[in-house]
Amino acid sequence: MPQPINIVRDGVKYRWVATKTTTPKTDADAKEIRIETASVEVIVSDSRVISPGSQFGHVAIVVNDVAYSRAHGGYDSKKSYSQYVQIQETFRDSVGYILRVSPDEKQEIEKELKRRVSVTNRDPESHEYSLLDNSCSSNIADVLNLVGIVAYDPRWSAFGMISPEDIAVGLSHSKRVKEKRFYPKDGS
Repeated sequence: MPQPINIVRDGVKYRWVATKTTTPKTDADAKEIRIETASVEVIVSDSRVISPGSQFGHVAIVVNDVAYSRAHGGYDSKKSYSQYVQIQETFRDSVGYILRVSPDEKQEIEKELKRRVSVTNRDPESHEYSLLDNSCSSNIADVLNLVGIVAYDPRWSAFGMISPEDIAVGLSHSKRVKEKRFYPKDGS
């Protein structure tokens, strides 16, 4: 084993103990950091005048291929991603915001959505739909907020109401969005 070498540079004494390179790149090269990520998709659909509550649009969230959609009658969580998108495409344009989340955040989002489905559908009268504080948009905003994702700007919400447009604008500014998908209505 070689003996350490003492070096003095700019009046500071250093001790050189090895000549082995411990990193394959220079200090100027970008270092790769691997982090496990997952995703969820928030789908914002345009308005539909003839549907009660959908005059302002609609918002749903897809987690693990299940579309969670708060409506007047309660939560619908029985449709897969493809079933939900196919139904929406028959009568309205939609935009999907695919959000980057950690596996733990995704699990927390799914757990909270399942809790809301259970509570709301078990006792719908006590958890009545309200455009002000229990709508499709407010539920998605609340669930995303649980994991630190700000889905809308509260400074611009009228009377505290969160609309689908508020969600669309909020997510379009989020650094969590990794992809935006467009789902045009098919015209039938």
